[in-house]
Amino acid sequence: MKPCKHLDHNEATYGETCELKTLDNFSCPVKYWKRKLVPYEGAPENVQFCGKGRGRINGIFQCYNEGEMSCYEPDEQVTP
Repeated sequence: MKPCKHLDHNEATYGETCELKTLDNFSCPVKYWKRKLVPYEGAPENVQFCGKGRGRINGIFQCYNEGEMSCYEPDEQVTP
Protein backbone atom coordinates (compact mmCIF):
# COMPACT_ATOMS: atom_id res chain seq x y z
CA MET A 1 0.00 0.00 0.00
CA LYS A 2 1.48 3.34 -1.12
CA PRO A 3 -0.13 6.71 -1.77
CA CYS A 4 -0.45 7.90 -5.35
CA LYS A 5 2.06 10.61 -6.17
CA HIS A 6 -0.79 12.79 -7.46
CA LEU A 7 -2.63 13.07 -4.13
CA ASP A 8 -3.08 16.72 -3.20
CA HIS A 9 -2.74 17.46 0.53
CA ASN A 10 -2.26 21.22 0.17
CA GLU A 11 -3.89 22.82 3.21
CA ALA A 12 -3.72 26.26 1.57
CA THR A 13 -6.06 24.96 -1.13
CA TYR A 14 -8.48 22.79 0.86
CA GLY A 15 -7.95 23.78 4.51
CA GLU A 16 -10.83 26.22 4.61
CA THR A 17 -13.44 23.63 3.62
CA CYS A 18 -11.76 20.40 4.77
CA GLU A 19 -9.61 19.08 7.60
CA LEU A 20 -6.61 16.86 6.79
CA LYS A 21 -6.76 13.61 8.76
CA THR A 22 -4.39 10.64 9.05
CA LEU A 23 -5.06 6.96 9.72
CA ASP A 24 -1.95 5.35 11.24
CA ASN A 25 -3.12 1.74 11.55
CA PHE A 26 -2.10 0.62 8.02
CA SER A 27 1.22 -0.32 6.40
CA CYS A 28 1.67 3.39 5.62
CA PRO A 29 -0.15 6.43 7.00
CA VAL A 30 -3.32 7.16 5.02
CA LYS A 31 -3.99 10.89 4.70
CA TYR A 32 -7.43 12.06 3.64
CA TRP A 33 -9.68 15.10 3.80
CA LYS A 34 -12.74 15.25 6.05
CA ARG A 35 -15.15 17.78 4.57
CA LYS A 36 -16.38 20.32 7.11
CA LEU A 37 -19.66 20.76 5.23
CA VAL A 38 -21.19 18.35 2.76
CA PRO A 39 -23.35 19.86 0.01
CA TYR A 40 -26.25 17.40 0.38
CA GLU A 41 -27.36 14.50 2.53
CA GLY A 42 -25.42 11.37 1.65
CA ALA A 43 -22.54 13.24 -0.01
CA PRO A 44 -19.09 11.76 0.75
CA GLU A 45 -17.56 13.27 3.88
CA ASN A 46 -14.12 11.60 3.66
CA VAL A 47 -12.44 12.29 0.32
CA GLN A 48 -9.16 12.70 -1.55
CA PHE A 49 -8.14 15.33 -4.07
CA CYS A 50 -6.16 14.50 -7.20
CA GLY A 51 -3.48 16.86 -8.45
CA LYS A 52 -3.45 15.14 -11.85
CA GLY A 53 -6.81 16.58 -12.79
CA ARG A 54 -9.35 14.01 -11.60
CA GLY A 55 -10.60 16.43 -8.94
CA ARG A 56 -12.30 15.04 -5.86
CA ILE A 57 -12.12 11.29 -5.26
CA ASN A 58 -15.15 10.11 -3.27
CA GLY A 59 -13.24 7.81 -0.94
CA ILE A 60 -9.93 7.52 0.87
CA PHE A 61 -8.31 4.24 -0.18
CA GLN A 62 -8.63 4.19 -3.99
CA CYS A 63 -5.47 6.29 -4.32
CA TYR A 64 -3.47 3.98 -2.02
CA ASN A 65 -4.15 0.65 -3.71
CA GLU A 66 -2.70 -0.18 -7.10
CA GLY A 67 -5.36 -1.08 -9.64
CA GLU A 68 -8.30 0.79 -8.13
CA MET A 69 -7.77 3.98 -10.16
CA SER A 70 -6.50 3.83 -13.73
CA CYS A 71 -4.28 6.89 -13.14
CA TYR A 72 -2.59 5.50 -9.98
CA GLU A 73 1.17 6.03 -9.81
CA PRO A 74 2.87 5.07 -6.51
CA ASP A 75 4.85 7.75 -4.71
CA GLU A 76 8.30 6.19 -4.66
CA GLN A 77 9.55 8.76 -2.12
CA VAL A 78 7.18 7.43 0.57
CA THR A 79 8.35 4.30 2.39
CA PRO A 80 5.74 2.06 4.04
